[in-house]
Amino acid sequence: MAQLTTSPIPAVNDTRPDTLHAAIKARQPIKVNGLIDGWPAAGWTFDSLRALGGDTPVTVLDELPKSGGLLPGGQESYEREMPFADFLDHAERPDLKAACYLGYCRPEQLIPGYGSAFDFTPLTPPSSHSTDTRLWVGSGGTCSGLHSDANDNVFTQIRGHKRVVLVSVRQTHLVHPFVDNIVNSPVDPEHYDPRQYPRLARARVYTTTVGPGDLLYIPRGWWHYLRSESPSISINHWFGPMISASAFFGILLRLGPRYIARTATDMVRYGVLGKRYQKNFFFTPPSTGECLYNLIRYGRFEPEDYHKSGPKKPAAVGEE
Repeated sequence: MAQLTTSPIPAVNDTRPDTLHAAIKARQPIKVNGLIDGWPAAGWTFDSLRALGGDTPVTVLDELPKSGGLLPGGQESYEREMPFADFLDHAERPDLKAACYLGYCRPEQLIPGYGSAFDFTPLTPPSSHSTDTRLWVGSGGTCSGLHSDANDNVFTQIRGHKRVVLVSVRQTHLVHPFVDNIVNSPVDPEHYDPRQYPRLARARVYTTTVGPGDLLYIPRGWWHYLRSESPSISINHWFGPMISASAFFGILLRLGPRYIARTATDMVRYGVLGKRYQKNFFFTPPSTGECLYNLIRYGRFEPEDYHKSGPKKPAAVGEE
């Protein structure tokens, strides 16, 4: 990544959950290999997933752009319905010209008895907060775009390899967030243009590649970018408290008047008036203005039933 100063994400080989717990307590990213060795899911392959859930109908994203998390024309224009086995065949095609992805899928909807295949409980500190576990299966070339999430995240790589880029939440002002959606950035860190996005050159950028058996801890609010280098199977698990309201306002204030004005406008447009927000991002979260409206009305950034209408990524805006 020319023009960007990068540091490796600390990595260890360790089978003790305490190592991960210490990183979570310190709120520092870490890559750990060995923690999922006992999982049946650690042995999943595309062939075994065909056997487990091949007949299940799924909604996938196909013919995705080559880079970034933007989906011109809206996410719906990339959605395709097909049996899971047909999707796996498609994702493994060596002549595939554009990436395809089954993303943000709840494993219990796809794989019978999935709960015995992996267990995040000993890997994360005890908490009264709800959790969310998702399965991601795709071809080489899938790309999340640079974005942030509301909760702590342990991301596990089962098959294939993914390139990962992280930037601290404290440097959100350096990643050039979209003015209407401050948890997504237009910056492609692998094809960085310092003339278009000069502030990112001042950020501390962490990188690594995750492979089979690797677990990556991403603290809540941290910016992350993932691109698959080969057909890939991944599981992620969000846990712990969401970011605080004070963090929301703190990061918005630091971004400045243009962001504050747009947030106020969108609070009325998408919150009070209920207009539809165009889903142009990869699993689009609500606009920042709608997040603020939800926070005031529901006490959270998303209403309880927000995810029932389809797969969407949790919103995040900062750090406690």
